[in-house]
Amino acid sequence: MEQYRIHDASMSMDAFDFDGDQPFEISGPFNRVAGSNPEYVYDLELSTQTGTHIQGAHYFDESGTRIEEYPLQRFEGRAHLCDIDERGVDTTAAFFRSRFDDVALADAILILRTGHMADVIERGELDPTDRPGLSPGAARYLVEEKQLSMIAIDSVGVESRETENFEVNVYLGKHDVLILEGLMNLDAITATAVFLEAFPLKIPGVEGTPCRAIIKEPLAE
Repeated sequence: MEQYRIHDASMSMDAFDFDGDQPFEISGPFNRVAGSNPEYVYDLELSTQTGTHIQGAHYFDESGTRIEEYPLQRFEGRAHLCDIDERGVDTTAAFFRSRFDDVALADAILILRTGHMADVIERGELDPTDRPGLSPGAARYLVEEKQLSMIAIDSVGVESRETENFEVNVYLGKHDVLILEGLMNLDAITATAVFLEAFPLKIPGVEGTPCRAIIKEPLAE
């Protein structure tokens, strides 16, 4: 069996609440059983977009695939790590073409490492002027030419900074590309070819759920 190091790429569920979402709240503990040994049970309130979360086509499409309808194999697979150094501007198709034209990415996962999520959590607020994003052309390149299965990012999302109606998210959903948002702790990864797992909770009828995302990095021989 291949030897690997497991990286926890998930943020704490209470690390950041996106404006307008149900804040993550824990209440309890509660003891709801009889007997002399008290139990410790907690109630949670949260949004499907809480913490590190994965979402599918239903996000911006009423008739789009709900998250529980995807086969489980869609939530794991070989992945390629790509550093995005610039923020406050869209990453373009030309950028990705210069790095991936000779790399087979069909049915693979692209992980975008920007460092943005860690900065948002440290500040305690989201500054829209410095977030990363994908241009519509970059999204088309990754879908139509590279045929990705999932795009993952250590930020609040992948939407272009130039669109007005979430056209990049709509496009990715239309082409059944999963989006994994809110990754953390990517700085510890040194390899570019890794394996990612990000399984959603088994909740029917929703666009996505929080998940515990992990990245398996092969150990050098």
